[in-house]
Amino acid sequence: MKKLTLTRSIMVLAAGIIIASCAKTDVFEENQRNYSEQQKSEYKANYVAKYGQPDANQSWDFAAASTAAKTRAGEVVQQKINVFGQYKQTVRRDKDYLMKHINDGTAKDWNPFLAVEMYIAMAHGDGNSYRYWHLEIHHNGEYVEVIPNINVKGNSWYHAGPSGTLNKNDHNFASIDTRSLTSVADAYWVAYYQHESAKTTENNEILNNRANYKLLKYKECTTNGETYWGFDCSGDGDYSDLIFLVRNVDPIKPVEKRYMVEDLGTKDDFDFNDIVFDVKQDTYGKQQCIIRAMGGTLDFTLHIGNTTWTKSVEGVAAGYNVKTMYNTQNIDGGKSLATFDVTGWNPTSNNISVDVVSNVGESVVVNIPFPKKGEVPMIIAFDTFYAWMTERESLRNDWWYPVTEEVDE
Repeated sequence: MKKLTLTRSIMVLAAGIIIASCAKTDVFEENQRNYSEQQKSEYKANYVAKYGQPDANQSWDFAAASTAAKTRAGEVVQQKINVFGQYKQTVRRDKDYLMKHINDGTAKDWNPFLAVEMYIAMAHGDGNSYRYWHLEIHHNGEYVEVIPNINVKGNSWYHAGPSGTLNKNDHNFASIDTRSLTSVADAYWVAYYQHESAKTTENNEILNNRANYKLLKYKECTTNGETYWGFDCSGDGDYSDLIFLVRNVDPIKPVEKRYMVEDLGTKDDFDFNDIVFDVKQDTYGKQQCIIRAMGGTLDFTLHIGNTTWTKSVEGVAAGYNVKTMYNTQNIDGGKSLATFDVTGWNPTSNNISVDVVSNVGESVVVNIPFPKKGEVPMIIAFDTFYAWMTERESLRNDWWYPVTEEVDE
């Protein structure tokens, strides 16, 4: 009898411990959720105060803003590419280097039959009075303008970065496909200039003889992992007249995106450089992640499809300190902090997220998924040439606008 009573007592005590343990776990999980939501709410309020409330249909995947042009036989296929205020940051980062080095090296032969995405970055005067640079494609007796007039004066430089004089020319970004023109005998590109409107005779002489200004050579310059092409429009051997950032489009285009993350370490900081990583899928379906920057001092775990990477585990094994920020000052845009294979990434659904260990304790983890349409973003996706900000330098107020697609037929 006593034995039975003792057994019952032990069972009751054990049950009490289990119930208490479950209650403690439930309370902890609830507190963790509450803390996470409180942190996110404070961040969202600060974001809206700075940038405004996002439209309910606003997508945060800007890498999908433009689609590859389709080739139609015997035609120039030209498609407008939308760009964002953040593109100006890329130009600002690279413009000084381009001014010094665009004419380095040997000029390359121009291939007029290609598919390429072209983003105007800089223009440079040739020392004369006002000139208007033109880049056009000739086929079937007609000229297709790649870019509108680019007005330059004297020896001045113009750029598309912040405060630059090209920064409002959002129509100067286009996907061009001339691969189907290879059977057209008279298909070629031209680069030429026009004088001020008063010089009608000189302008007409050039326009009537544009075949004399065939584009035969160009120069290529690479910096921060990006490629720029320089064109000579005045025929003086200087390839800085027009400079484009270029992105080649393959017949089967590889998919690549750059994800920029805010980790809630501070809730009034919108530099989106706490974690910057690229995910790429080649034409054979192989996927890879490249971590470009780690601007936070909190531990984190990346979830990319079926793959995870943790700063305190894989990062420490590679020699990184969890509390140290990497590549957010004196930024090297082509630097790889870590490169690893990925499986299961869906570039359409953006099945990526980040778990961040809170600064209140290692046991409190905040999960940051890729944002849904209309939500205040803590992760944004760009094409991989978009530059990230330096530490504590927020994205520009005009860094985004609603995604639209416009096709020039």
